[in-house]
Amino acid sequence: MAGETEDLWQALLRSGEHVATDEDYEHGYKQREVRRDLRQYVAFRVGDEVYGLPIAEIEEITKQFPTTFVPRTAEFLLGIGNVRGRIIPVVELARRLGIRGRGYDRDARVLIVNLDDEPYGLLVHQVLEVVRIPPEQMEERPGGFAGKRAEYIRALGRYQGELVIILNLDEVLDPDDFIRKTPTPEERGSW
Repeated sequence: MAGETEDLWQALLRSGEHVATDEDYEHGYKQREVRRDLRQYVAFRVGDEVYGLPIAEIEEITKQFPTTFVPRTAEFLLGIGNVRGRIIPVVELARRLGIRGRGYDRDARVLIVNLDDEPYGLLVHQVLEVVRIPPEQMEERPGGFAGKRAEYIRALGRYQGELVIILNLDEVLDPDDFIRKTPTPEERGSW
């Protein structure tokens, strides 16, 4: 086998074509800067806005699946669904973020995320791509935002000229918000 490898190498050298050497590779890597500080986010659309979550927070992306309504829960909670034997709550992210609703089409996806060892589904209008955003393209949440909805924003990033709102999953999935504090008139009649 070793003789065969040497023969191929010699044949390449005799062919007159340039053969890359270890020095060529070493030189090429010295010329090219490899950034290790880029953060990866899954970018997705909710309404007309682009949001993102760190790729490490997302377990899986799946098509929409049937959910079962759970009474006395917040309006943004679509219900619970079964994903490969696991029962998970599914949040309609547009409602949770207070974005005017538009219908969901075949581009809609459910992001399966894990927070404190509990799985959740986030219904979004469309998953775009995995983006890499350098630290110099990230900004803190602007100070002009206030209130609970502002706490949903972790940071703002710029990717190819578009603003990507990075969500704070701890706030978006705050379990205290999942139970409806005041019953609807229909629910009051059943109490």
